[in-house]
Amino acid sequence: MKNYGIIGAGAWGTAISTILQSNRIYIWSRNKKTVNSINRKKTNNYLKGIKLSKNLTATTDFNRLVDCKYLFIATPTQHTTAILRKLKKHKIRQNFIICSKGIEIRSGKFLSQVVEDIFPKSNIAVLSGPSFADEVAKKLPTAVLIASRKRKFFNEISKIIIKKNFRVYYSDDILGCQLGGAIKNVYAIGSGIVHGLKLGENARSAFISRSIAEILRLNKIIGAKEKTFFGLSGLGDLILTCNSTKSRNTNFGTMIAKNKRKKIINIIKNNKTVTEGYYSAKALYKVSIKYNIEMPILSSIYEILYNKAKIDNEIKLILGRSIKKEFY
Repeated sequence: MKNYGIIGAGAWGTAISTILQSNRIYIWSRNKKTVNSINRKKTNNYLKGIKLSKNLTATTDFNRLVDCKYLFIATPTQHTTAILRKLKKHKIRQNFIICSKGIEIRSGKFLSQVVEDIFPKSNIAVLSGPSFADEVAKKLPTAVLIASRKRKFFNEISKIIIKKNFRVYYSDDILGCQLGGAIKNVYAIGSGIVHGLKLGENARSAFISRSIAEILRLNKIIGAKEKTFFGLSGLGDLILTCNSTKSRNTNFGTMIAKNKRKKIINIIKNNKTVTEGYYSAKALYKVSIKYNIEMPILSSIYEILYNKAKIDNEIKLILGRSIKKEFY
């Protein structure tokens, strides 16, 4: 068996280590406390209650990743470029599996495009779908999508994954797979706001349905396949994230609704884990403006998060829009 590497020792990166078949797995983190916990106790506070494999070694040294055949990226999206540039200095030329969900604010690029810019000769795949880290680590049944332009690369990845309770499906739609993973976090914040304001189940269902209409408009513009959205990495992940109290993004939206006067940035700072939807909202809003796509829900979430817009006013704006066809 080969050695594999994971970049990012948060809950998701650590959960990925539990589904890999390998003699040795290296997981990189800049947090020395996390590294020591994994190496000495085989535990990680980001994934409580899970005993980790003896084959897992944590490190703060990128040199330990040089001999890994595959690298799984599970870092916060906005930090990924800087980390990849450091990896390049170590002359790493690996096969990358992107497990992070988001879009870079500065460039407006998906992470596959970021990897291609820095490692133009590498093989790239994207893993996405409805997959809470704790349930994956507990070996509860999970199904995800792995997208790659090369079926051969997908076949390689599927062989190193323990598939007893972790089923993988193939797609060649890398952009569609990433859009679903990134944008669902934004609408989950909105879903949390609806829940926090106690607007009712009717409103929440309508909110999710209308979110789908907006996503499909953006989906078409970026050249993604519509059918990808109606699969695991799109609708599957959207339903999970918008309806679960386990979702960081949904809980973040609920917190916003219940603390109207509290500054959003303070909520962000007080969260121990990264709320990707906060950052993806800004990145995707910029994309919608660039291509002149009508996305009123996304726009309202952006205004609430970044321009201190009043939630009640944004709800009135959405409900007061002129009557249209459901899909146009």
